Amino acid sequence: MLYLDTFENLAQDKTQNRFAISHEAVEGLRTLPELAPAAELLEKWQAQQIGWDEFERAFKDQLRAEYRKDEKSRLKGLAKYCLANEVVLYSPEPPGAQTYRAILAEVINSIWERSGETTRAVDRAAEPAEESALSGEHRTQMEEIAEACEFFQAVATTYLRKSCLRCEYLDARIYTCAKLGKPVINYKWS
Repeated sequence: MLYLDTFENLAQDKTQNRFAISHEAVEGLRTLPELAPAAELLEKWQAQQIGWDEFERAFKDQLRAEYRKDEKSRLKGLAKYCLANEVVLYSPEPPGAQTYRAILAEVINSIWERSGETTRAVDRAAEPAEESALSGEHRTQMEEIAEACEFFQAVATTYLRKSCLRCEYLDARIYTCAKLGKPVINYKWS
């Protein structure tokens, strides 16, 4: 399983396989600069000289080039390694959706999809999902289901409650678990 997070949450995590996706060394972490945007590209984005779409396109191009290195590809090696091991990648970016963490997670997810894997990377520092329309009773029911579920992936952050709504397998539009292949909440829409 692959988790991505921000340096702000580093002290709370005791995962053995932890890496920094950064060009600068971080005490206590091995660094994977090949999986961080090129310094020039990152500077342009941070200085707002380029927009998000241009940054995203350029970083994805960089990751494609890294992937094509075959046996020497850190990206390919990481994607394979994370299928059997728990790994956390940290970046210096603040929590949010427009981060190079999110782009890296998207690229790794697409690598897994092409090989038939259902595993998904989880950005623990992403912005919280929109509040659900579930009633208090159904929210409690989902939390109980999540506690007992072997597939539930808890995301350890301070602002997220433990619930099926945070599980990578749940389709929250219909409250169905893709892994179990059945509804977890039979919600009555008003």
